[in-house]
Amino acid sequence: MMPQAADMLPVYALVGADRFLVHDALAGIVASLSKDGDLGPSKFDGPSAELSEVLDELRTFSLLGGRRVALVEDADAFITAHRAALERYCEHPVMEATLILLCHALASNTRLHKIISRTGSVIKCEPLKGRAVIEWAIRRAESHYAKRLPRDAALSLVEHLGDSTGALDAELGKLAAYVGERADISRGDVDTVTGRCREEKVFAVTDAMASGDIAGALRNWEQVVATDRAAPGRAIAGLAWGVRRLLEARRDWDKGVSIVALSKRMFTDPDLLRRRLERVSAVQWEGQQRDLLAADLAVKTGVSTFESAVEAFVIKHSATGPSGTRAVRSA
Repeated sequence: MMPQAADMLPVYALVGADRFLVHDALAGIVASLSKDGDLGPSKFDGPSAELSEVLDELRTFSLLGGRRVALVEDADAFITAHRAALERYCEHPVMEATLILLCHALASNTRLHKIISRTGSVIKCEPLKGRAVIEWAIRRAESHYAKRLPRDAALSLVEHLGDSTGALDAELGKLAAYVGERADISRGDVDTVTGRCREEKVFAVTDAMASGDIAGALRNWEQVVATDRAAPGRAIAGLAWGVRRLLEARRDWDKGVSIVALSKRMFTDPDLLRRRLERVSAVQWEGQQRDLLAADLAVKTGVSTFESAVEAFVIKHSATGPSGTRAVRSA
């Protein structure tokens, strides 16, 4: 919960590498300032900022009234260069002003961290992982979108999108609009809205490959990666997941399962699914699975780069499979 203007502290340090969390926390602070007619922040670039200019901004009385705010962006070098002076200021800050430091790191055992924790606030904005990102998604849905996100739905959302708080927040906005007046966002909602979006991006890659459109396949692949740039390995896993889904559908189709039943299972149009399954045989899907596993292993062991491994995979499996032909099954 962000402070109200009357409760604003004289010093804030927003610490961490998650830029979405940093800017979200900053937006909350700035919004609370504006509620009471306070001035917007004066921004300083950390690497080039002069300490005297920052302190003058904080110590100068405003003729228009309101709280003066000095925001130092990318403040790590600024803190290193002026640590002792900042410790002295933060120990006895101007109570009618606010200093905001945006930095990647501020060790908790340093004197400056301890002083700011006492006279102001240190807000951690580190990237979230595992259970922490699930808990964050649940809180975010309630606090910003007035929706209840059950744990299984939050888990599904993270499985689809990864740990990027920015991507998760954007998707929560779409899900809130999708459910409308309903109070809960269910796992089914997540799988329908988010899962289908990811599936279509993955299937756009395989469709382009099946058509021999290497450039299109790589362009669509870039859109898959864009959902989670911090972890490209998960993107390979996502593509392997899509290939596995198509392989399972092709095997069932070969066994006589109707295309209508398969399309319902995969939430897609029967004619579109038929075209996808006709283009590639089960043997060829199996080959793609093996090569994706090999690509993932090559990237993780340093044998290949992520970009070159995927490009080699796309080129190998575009237009024709190992036999040079497509196996087509009649309806």
